[in-house]
Amino acid sequence: MEKLVDLGLTKAIGCSNIGAQQLRDVFSYCKVKPAVLQVEMHPHCVQANLLKYCNNNDVRVTAYSSFGGGSWVELGMAKEVDACYNDPVIKGIAEAVGKTGP
Repeated sequence: MEKLVDLGLTKAIGCSNIGAQQLRDVFSYCKVKPAVLQVEMHPHCVQANLLKYCNNNDVRVTAYSSFGGGSWVELGMAKEVDACYNDPVIKGIAEAVGKTGP
């Protein structure tokens, strides 16, 4: 991916699904620092320390599965309570701003 930056074919590169220790390892040998880290992050999986580490090292974080385990419910791999859109606090916020669930 660094070669793509060198060739001008992309402006930035990133990582996915790694923690702070692995990101630190990447920093030790990379020529082009990752601009972004994509990780699971939602109200039931905040990852505050990882977010702080990324912010302190100028790495942006993009979240996936931002509503928690909701996508796994229909596959029978999670329960309805695992979906953030069923959380009472989140439901209250959604109602307050006139939004509905999935």
